[in-house]
Amino acid sequence: MDGFRPDRWDIIGAMICIFGVAVIMFAPRPGS
Repeated sequence: MDGFRPDRWDIIGAMICIFGVAVIMFAPRPGS
């Protein structure tokens, strides 16, 4: 991990993952 700097695509990928988790967490679940 020494000297590792995330590039643009690492940041975009992380944002997509976080967004997907947020959608799953906050989406209305069927039957709830």
